[in-house]
Amino acid sequence: MSLRPRANEISGLVARLGSRRQIDVDAAIARLSVIGPRAVEALIEGLDDDETHVRRHAMRLLAMIRDPRGREPLEAMLLDTDPKLRDSAARCLARFPSRESVAALERMLRREKNPEVRVAAVESLSEMFGAGEEAALAPVLAVLLDPDEGFAPRRAGFAVLPRLSAAQRRGLLRRLEQDPALEIATFARGDGETGGSHGAEPPSLEVLLVELGSADYSVWDGAVQKLVAVGSAVVDPLVEAMLRRADDPEYNTRAGMVLRAIGPRRGRGVVEWLERVDDPLPLQVLVETIGAYGVHALTYRLKDLLERLAEADRDRSRPESGGVEPRQRVRAKAHLELARIGSRVAIADLREALADRSRRLELELLAALERIGKRDELPDLLRAWRREEPFVRERIAVAVRAVLRRERIRRNSAVLRALPDELRAALDELLGGAPRLTVVERR
Repeated sequence: MSLRPRANEISGLVARLGSRRQIDVDAAIARLSVIGPRAVEALIEGLDDDETHVRRHAMRLLAMIRDPRGREPLEAMLLDTDPKLRDSAARCLARFPSRESVAALERMLRREKNPEVRVAAVESLSEMFGAGEEAALAPVLAVLLDPDEGFAPRRAGFAVLPRLSAAQRRGLLRRLEQDPALEIATFARGDGETGGSHGAEPPSLEVLLVELGSADYSVWDGAVQKLVAVGSAVVDPLVEAMLRRADDPEYNTRAGMVLRAIGPRRGRGVVEWLERVDDPLPLQVLVETIGAYGVHALTYRLKDLLERLAEADRDRSRPESGGVEPRQRVRAKAHLELARIGSRVAIADLREALADRSRRLELELLAALERIGKRDELPDLLRAWRREEPFVRERIAVAVRAVLRRERIRRNSAVLRALPDELRAALDELLGGAPRLTVVERR
């Protein structure tokens, strides 16, 4: 039986997002989140569905999967006529911190009149700033310091306070304490309800970890901010909480937001958990967090993780139940993070995964090869291209072209002439069969 989800299965799951039975919706969300990038195109199509529930859940899943293809469709949803859907789109964009997302939310704030949607845009920008997108701070401060702005959006702007340096925070609060709007001045004197001397006793770490799983956005977002303020001391209890909720993708995603926001200096303890965590979802969050830190010494530790996963994999005689292998997704994510720093330290494992016919080919592996692949990987890439479905073939073709450019291999080179006939034929088909097509640097 094929391990790959069929296109009609994915379309059926997207349609079930509009079911009136919550159990069916939850099951569809769980399955689509596991399918991941292969479901993205169908989810994007779901944004045009006549059923509001399908569109809302499709946005949520695009944010959860965080495939780059989901960003622009979510930006387009900021223009939807339904304010609830604009609200959802603004919140989902927080999972795509980038200059483009910041610019889209800035444009929304210039035209949006609905105060609840404005709150969503401000809160999303605050999350992006916490994730390291510095450009997101300016539009938040513009709302926070605007005396003509409504109270709710301005109050939402206080979310950036824990993410500022102590000096920046004190200066901003002093300015807001003199604000002509009494509500804002009072709120600032209470330290923005972030645990200042005028505020109530801050909740315990245990309470914050529970609140992180709340269904209420304002509750869990507030928990994110307060947990970030805890700093390095939050790492161990937060990872332990992730392990207790190892099957909850939303909770683990929020925990990842905290770990990324505390930064590499305070979050170095995350690396030590790579040796102790076996549950795929928390492990994937740890891998993504380490990659987001951008510290090469930390990223290189992913090689040890790959060796551990490979050793554990040798003890398994068959794929995990249901054809779903979440540990292989972790493996692929780790390879991609290593490739982002240009490292080939785990290339042997990457090639083994590429050549494995018994498992589906994770797209992150192809993205890694696009960055670091060399001529030695071309035969395995072409073999994979021959056996894969059209969706994956397109990604393989991108990786092959990247290798050819990087290695300066021309269509008539000895390297390609030495390929077996079936692989040479596959390459010709992959490149469009036009002999005059050049995919490398011109002389």
